[in-house]
Amino acid sequence: MNDSSRHVDWLRRRYADSLTGKQKTLAKTWATCCAKPADAAVRADLQQQLHRLCGSAHAYGYAQLGDDACRADSLLRSWETATTTLRDAPAALIERLRAPVAAVLADLVEGGPQELDDAPVAMATALRVLLVEDDVGQSAFICAELEACGCEVRREDSADLVWQRLTLWPCDAVVVDYWLRGETAVDVVAALRREPRFARLALVCFSVERDAQVLRAVLDAGCDATVAKSEGSGRLFEVVRDCVARTDRGGAR
Repeated sequence: MNDSSRHVDWLRRRYADSLTGKQKTLAKTWATCCAKPADAAVRADLQQQLHRLCGSAHAYGYAQLGDDACRADSLLRSWETATTTLRDAPAALIERLRAPVAAVLADLVEGGPQELDDAPVAMATALRVLLVEDDVGQSAFICAELEACGCEVRREDSADLVWQRLTLWPCDAVVVDYWLRGETAVDVVAALRREPRFARLALVCFSVERDAQVLRAVLDAGCDATVAKSEGSGRLFEVVRDCVARTDRGGAR
């Protein structure tokens, strides 16, 4: 076992050990939300916890937890983004959330990751990949898995320094989460595609986002491919490798 593989195993164990704490924190926030359904700050805290679980659970092999968290997150986000006239009362929202949140809490208690796919074979020549992901835990794990595949990875937690990083550290591909602080993958991809010197970069969106129209917007902005976090880092590596190969064969866009 090499150092990258050992690091991946350590991160998996640490995530498994964190599930009890995540369950207690979510249960406390959910109880507060039930008591104060009209409190926007409490709802925002609940959604943030659910959204983080969407990505991290899938990344670490907890598929059911990830699916249930995404279901609750989507329901809450749809209510929050709807126009005021189309919303029902906050108390009614809480009633709709009871079952999916209860499922998430149960998944966290059960623990134990589902069986993971075997890691893909590393490439002979390392791909240089820049990961743009604002969740520190997910970022560390995705980096470790890509490194275990033979990639050389750098990471940024926001879009602010992507341009500078690419200038100082030329790479083969940029992997970007859809939801970033204040921006989306559409913004990042469109900005990079407007710059001729980045024309040969392979751009891949790796996200929990499942809305077909949202993902189409990322592709229309110039992204080469989208990969769901539920598909895992192994699938991400395969897509990045194929996108880089296509770019190398086809030259600049």
